[in-house]
Amino acid sequence: MSEKKSAKRTQTIIVAAILLVLIVAAAYYFSQRPAPPAGTTVQARPFHKQVLYLIVNDEGTRINMYKTGVFDIAVVTPSRWPDVNNSQVGQFYLHLVRRPDKPQLTIQYIGLNPMKEPLNIPEVRQALAYATPYDVILKQVFGGLYTRLYTIVPKGMMGYTEFGINKYEYDMNKAQQIINSLKAKGFDPSKYVITIIYNEGNTARQQIATLLQQSWSQLGFKVTVESYSWPKYLDLTDHFEHQVMLLGWIPDYMDPDDYLMPFVWGGAEFKELEYHANVPAANVGNYLSSINLTVETEKYIVVAGEKGQGAKYTGPTNKPIITVGYIVDWDTTNSNWQNPVNMVTLGTGGLKDVALSALCKVAQRIIEENIREAVIQAAVIYFNKQSTLLIIGQQITGENYGSWVHDMYYPLATFARYDLVWEDPNAPVADTGVGNIRNDPETMVIGDIGWPDTFDPAKSYESFGWEIFWQTYGKLVTTWKEDTEPLPELSVAWAFSKDLTDLYFVVRGNTVAFDPWNNRTYKISAVDALFSVWRAVRLNLPGGPQWMIDSYIDVNASSVLTENELDSIAKSSGLVTTYKGKTAEIHSLNELLNFFGYSGPTAGVVKFKLRAPYVPILQIFVTGVGSVIPMQYALGNQYQAALADSNNGRNPSAWAKYVGVGEGDATFKLLSTKPVSTGPYYVADYKEDSYILLKYNPYYWNSTLWQQLYGFKP
Repeated sequence: MSEKKSAKRTQTIIVAAILLVLIVAAAYYFSQRPAPPAGTTVQARPFHKQVLYLIVNDEGTRINMYKTGVFDIAVVTPSRWPDVNNSQVGQFYLHLVRRPDKPQLTIQYIGLNPMKEPLNIPEVRQALAYATPYDVILKQVFGGLYTRLYTIVPKGMMGYTEFGINKYEYDMNKAQQIINSLKAKGFDPSKYVITIIYNEGNTARQQIATLLQQSWSQLGFKVTVESYSWPKYLDLTDHFEHQVMLLGWIPDYMDPDDYLMPFVWGGAEFKELEYHANVPAANVGNYLSSINLTVETEKYIVVAGEKGQGAKYTGPTNKPIITVGYIVDWDTTNSNWQNPVNMVTLGTGGLKDVALSALCKVAQRIIEENIREAVIQAAVIYFNKQSTLLIIGQQITGENYGSWVHDMYYPLATFARYDLVWEDPNAPVADTGVGNIRNDPETMVIGDIGWPDTFDPAKSYESFGWEIFWQTYGKLVTTWKEDTEPLPELSVAWAFSKDLTDLYFVVRGNTVAFDPWNNRTYKISAVDALFSVWRAVRLNLPGGPQWMIDSYIDVNASSVLTENELDSIAKSSGLVTTYKGKTAEIHSLNELLNFFGYSGPTAGVVKFKLRAPYVPILQIFVTGVGSVIPMQYALGNQYQAALADSNNGRNPSAWAKYVGVGEGDATFKLLSTKPVSTGPYYVADYKEDSYILLKYNPYYWNSTLWQQLYGFKP
């Protein structure tokens, strides 16, 4: 916040900032949302009535099946793309094309653990950074599907910068010079073993590990390579028991916070945290008692230290200054540091750093876009110089499908929905080997690897599971194809309190969930929307995504309201909202619904109580953990009692009597194996490590879209 700001200015910034809250990342990737065709029916476009994920872990077999038309899309290692591209399949061909003009947000990195010798020595990390053959890895291992990246926040995301960073490139002379300077001080690299670990079966990471072993050994270290099963590998990296590990990152949602907190955050928590913008150099001591970090960014100088008075600032003054003041919660911080857990109590970078933590935490609550970007850049620049994460590259869009597939698209943080993709009526037809299912124009078949963790959105926290949820569950908020602007799905409108700590969703009416196991439906209301995210937090399943809710929302202080109650709040206190780039102050429910262009039925209101204003909160509801499930299906015979005890969702803490903690809970056992559907498809059948069959949901709330696109009516 600025040193001097009138009340009117404050309110103007808050209201304007709502727009930033909802489209903060979209501003960097924004394009107008292509509207679904309306009116006339499109002819000769087969509708995908079913989707089959066929698991074939052997790549040679998988590619052969792709070339014979068994698959419409298949996983192919990047290095094999040149061999597979343009392969003929009848009158069609396989299309595997790199699109460097369309960067994605996935990154690949090398993790150096600064808590392990000799990686606790910054100069050693820098030497290894210069001794890493980045271009060889990008070309030989990733087949050109990644482009060079130097910082943790990728290109296209708010906070990306190349200002003031170390651009590490392969330079063995420079690496050796650094080691020689250490030798002059008594350092002997031959006394150290550096072990690189990767997960078994990952050919790309095996190749990277071998390249690193060959290069780093030239510096005098003994470098070894070890592989582990995926569960063991995660256990080692989760508890910082590795020296060097290889991993990638797909963001959970469209905001730089999903890079800062998992990777950069230094594990510190705070009793107080504040920021001030445009502070004169002479006044820095009005806000800070000490200065622990100073970073010059593109447009600002960011200064962080203990909150208080008396600090003497002697740093640069050529740009406006932002101060970040904090009071550390040492009990929680020391607990986080004692036995750190990767991405839970300490960022993957492994830096136990208070000032860096303060930058990460305060960036979550800054609503002024230019100030937030500067603080994020400060964290990015400082983190880059520590060299604990060597960023290999950023993924570009890779188009991979048979040429008979049309309208395929590649979202930045979600997945393609296969009811929006269609095939040529003359597409290849082939047996899949699963029952009597044939790959025909009405069946999308995907040659895949791996397996979802579970079918429960409260547990699965990996890309395969989230892709299934994207096909089978509706969320309160969604996005359209490659656009990133939040749009209503199972909600019809949203609004915030003026202090941005209450988030209200008006829930869509006449929506049902389909239970294919018992062939029945359940009405969806605001109670189900609240129960779904409350349950994820309550279960607190190991390795689950519940942190995305619990970190920012107090689910037990959240509640279900009636439409009349929201109307009264809007009339008495006013609300703020934004949609499609327009911002408004709202004073009635009708005004809110009109703003969103909605005039249909509604099913109550859910109010989420935010722990503090959080800029990207709507993007979290787009993710897998935002999937809406029917409370009645989950609780069965206990549903009515749970509904009554909670006063119809006004007191969600009462649900703790009916939902336990951990994997022994009955709702988890049910939904992890027998999922239901509030989305376009449902899980009809599956065989673990073999296949997953989805069929279209005959009760899908937006099935009129299928009539518009394909002339198909369930």
